Amino acid sequence: MKLTNLIASISLVIGSVVMAANSAQAASFTSNVNQKTDSKADILLQSITQNGTTFNDFTYVSEVKALTNTARKNTNVNSGAASTDRGDNATSPVTASEDPDRNELAKFLGNNNLNNIVDTEDDGTFEMDLIFKNAIFANLQGTDSLFFWERNMNSDLLIQAFDQTGMLIGNSLKLLRQSQTNAGFQIDTTEIGSAQKVGNWGVKLEELGVTSLSGIRVISEGAAFNGPDFKLIARTGVSKSVPEPGMLLGLGTLAGAAFLLRRKSEQNSAIKAAQ
Repeated sequence: MKLTNLIASISLVIGSVVMAANSAQAASFTSNVNQKTDSKADILLQSITQNGTTFNDFTYVSEVKALTNTARKNTNVNSGAASTDRGDNATSPVTASEDPDRNELAKFLGNNNLNNIVDTEDDGTFEMDLIFKNAIFANLQGTDSLFFWERNMNSDLLIQAFDQTGMLIGNSLKLLRQSQTNAGFQIDTTEIGSAQKVGNWGVKLEELGVTSLSGIRVISEGAAFNGPDFKLIARTGVSKSVPEPGMLLGLGTLAGAAFLLRRKSEQNSAIKAAQ
């Protein structure tokens, strides 16, 4: 093989490895749960598979820092905005409530049970700031960082990131009902009479215009949003955001070999020119 061709081949390998490490392809994801046959029971998320990668490095909502929630009317059960809800036979960290406080909302969101959700009345308006237990960082595996599940696949949700000081950063993003994909299971919670299919959204941090965040603001703007009934879990991204040591060593070796070959070629050219 000619020296110039060898250099080109090594450069191509280096470029391909770097591109693979940094590729980010939009794709749906698979929720790997403990069971999908009983819509009223616990449905526990065990891992997620996306772009050929299976992971469970999750972090959960630990606190609801701010809350604006349309109040429930005592004479109307289906009034107000965001409440907590669970599968008819599912366990929950605290008793479900039609008028939950910040702590109760955080507990329902802060676990891996996809049959513990926030239920929103169709014309309800809420705004809440959700803080994660760990900071969220973008990863280089092409997977999403924020994962939402929405009961009945018929509602929208508005989100925006904030940093460790609570300042909103990046841009807001509206998650549209028509962009959901089917999660492959159903849930039947106490506020409905029969099982409903569950949809999901995956969000990359770049879609929010950020590379890291401490939490997100979630908003429902009344009837136009049709009452999102949702669950949220995040992927930390820290342990998966850098190449493996073997990859780094391999990249360094290839880059060093390419440099030496290129330098030798230049020296040979200089000798020939001098003759």
